[in-house]
Amino acid sequence: MKAAKRHDRDRRSFILGAGAFAAGAATRFASAARAGETTIYRYKTLDIAEVGGIAYETYFTKFCAEAVITGIFQPLARTVGAPYDSFPLHSLFWAHGGMMGWGTGCGTLIAAGMAVSLITGAAQDGEAIINDVITYYADTELPVYEPAPGKAKAAIRNTSLAGTPLCHISVGKWMKKENVGFSTVERSERCARVSADTAMYTAQLLNEWAERKYKRRNHPFANVINNGITSQTNCSDCHGDDIPDVPGIQ
Repeated sequence: MKAAKRHDRDRRSFILGAGAFAAGAATRFASAARAGETTIYRYKTLDIAEVGGIAYETYFTKFCAEAVITGIFQPLARTVGAPYDSFPLHSLFWAHGGMMGWGTGCGTLIAAGMAVSLITGAAQDGEAIINDVITYYADTELPVYEPAPGKAKAAIRNTSLAGTPLCHISVGKWMKKENVGFSTVERSERCARVSADTAMYTAQLLNEWAERKYKRRNHPFANVINNGITSQTNCSDCHGDDIPDVPGIQ
């Protein structure tokens, strides 16, 4: 009988101990989660030319998305330190080629969006900055960036207007104008320069934001207002005259 009571007491102690352990683990996990939510990506104004040079050179080994995040975060790792110095830059590698070669949203914009979101946090300007970067990419004759003398991997003759944030249209329009194939060094050179352009423009807007001088250039969700659905301004590039008719904003 005494042995049975001792067994029950030991069993209750084990259960209570296990419960306390689980509760402690849950608390530690929740604390870690809260700490992750409040990580501060403190920002110092960037040398825009340095950002462009890093992004351009990084492209040739890491491609577009990682090039942009590296161009912005590498200088900040030096001037600010944590958390930039431990950020896994390779986590953006997958976005190259419009997400693993699927030609959707350009990887430069995915990386720019992540950088801006981490730096601005909950600030309302964050989405406006990202929208301005996307609009710049779509509505500017690119590339603008010129590598330092002797640094270019190939000579290119043309710029092109994408009219879209989609990788395959942006690259395809330029390839047609330049009359080169996708696997050519000229096409790589073009995308390296566009990576530099996107990183530099993002840094420019972040600098303005840090100095309290930023004012949005474009209205976020303007295409939803205009077309009644999340969309682009160049629907006819893909749809021709067969643009889907939608009910619009209800």
